Amino acid sequence: MNQTPSHKTLGGSDQSKSQPVDVGEDLALKPVGKEVSSRFGGLSSKLLLLTIGFVMLSEVFVFVPSVAKFRNDWLTDRLTRARTVILLTDPQAIGPSLPGASEEAADTSKLKRALMNIDIVTLAYRSGGRKELVAMIDDAAQVAATFDVNETGPIKSIRDAFGTLLATEPRTILVTGAPPGNDELIELVAREEPLRQAMLIYTRNVMILSLIISGLTATMVYIALTTLFVRPIKNMAENMVSFSKNPEKPSNVIEPSGRGDELGIAEERLAAMQTDLQGTLSNQKRLANLGLAVSKVNHDLRNILASVQLFSDRLATVSDPSVQKFAPKLINGIDRAINYCQATLVYGSATEEPPKRRVVRLHDTVDEMASLLNLEDHERIEWQNLVPEALEINADPEQIFRVVMNLSRNAIKALESMEGDTIVRRLEISAHKESNAIRVVVRDTGPGVPERAKQHLFEAFRGSVSKGGIGLGLAIANEIIRAHGGTLRLLEDDMPGAAFEIELPDQVGKVS
Repeated sequence: MNQTPSHKTLGGSDQSKSQPVDVGEDLALKPVGKEVSSRFGGLSSKLLLLTIGFVMLSEVFVFVPSVAKFRNDWLTDRLTRARTVILLTDPQAIGPSLPGASEEAADTSKLKRALMNIDIVTLAYRSGGRKELVAMIDDAAQVAATFDVNETGPIKSIRDAFGTLLATEPRTILVTGAPPGNDELIELVAREEPLRQAMLIYTRNVMILSLIISGLTATMVYIALTTLFVRPIKNMAENMVSFSKNPEKPSNVIEPSGRGDELGIAEERLAAMQTDLQGTLSNQKRLANLGLAVSKVNHDLRNILASVQLFSDRLATVSDPSVQKFAPKLINGIDRAINYCQATLVYGSATEEPPKRRVVRLHDTVDEMASLLNLEDHERIEWQNLVPEALEINADPEQIFRVVMNLSRNAIKALESMEGDTIVRRLEISAHKESNAIRVVVRDTGPGVPERAKQHLFEAFRGSVSKGGIGLGLAIANEIIRAHGGTLRLLEDDMPGAAFEIELPDQVGKVS
């Protein structure tokens, strides 16, 4: 009688180490930060105030030189008027008598009234290198400052203008210069207070006009920027708040406006990110539901396996040669079912267990997998085990068996889905040893991997390569190979079908 492999004990099924997954956990995103700002504290109000402020600031830069020019024009105007008074009151100052000049024009009282009307206290002029006094109304006036209207630069004009505006007491100033279109130099002493009052009125008018311009400009800029920028940004902000409250609701995904600028690109990227996030949350909920379902199935399945184990023990005592031929395979299958049942929830809760490395003869592992999947006697699929019999790897035998079986089952599904009696359906597993690595290739002549599956090939629930699959087989296989320090990838070559390559480090002499 053949000796049968030992079984694992299945007693104490109610004391499972696996914990059911709580699917009642809220998967919605928690809103972070403040809600969208109110009307008076939002971006629109700040934009309006900033626009008004900057327009007013620009008006200040315009006002400073303009008020200096206003002062210079006022002083030049007084020189021009003084020249007119001189011409009307002193005919000798210009040579021959003026037509229509009368003796009354030279009357002293009239001259003083004329000078007082233009706020002049003393008037004199220079002609031919000689200074002549025309009139003096107040000989006790003290000159506080002297200004030459023909020799004033921009900086000096601005400084003198603000000196006039900021004067705290009435002053008397001496103004010299030649009126426009005349070479004679005129000197006059005038009261500065009328100039200051005129400058204050000018400043008031400029300020009122600046406020009106600022208001109109700010309103137009506000409407334009609100329509073009602020409103789309506000819509995106409100969408983010709504999406964070209920990310699983499809209508909460922002709908891009189709703009071609940066805001349009931001809307498209936000929509893509929200769609991906909804898919991730859906997968998480699906994984949680799967964990709960598997925990329930695990509880009842172990009780069933316990009964099957009793029958398999009895089969081992039967002396029939046929029974003895298939009993070890049945017992090995039950043992693996026990291991898978205990390890199923491990993937859902965290990761695979660390590999328990042994020196494994890969050819025998592949043969055992083929026997379990009935590949040797398959009616439609041609099976080839091309792994060298002497090839050994340092790996966990159970985990490597699962990887080879998952890849082979995917290939079998793809081959069986093909229609036609003349189509070649072949599955082969080959391996060879390189300098520091061992490469294993699982190749079939099926329809190949769809393009849509290549993007998420090794992601759970997203990388299914066959119709009706859930995409766990490749994800589990990839995780196991990575735990062994290797890589699993899809070969992109010109051969028909699909080929997956497993690369494992050659560590046969490093058995743990």
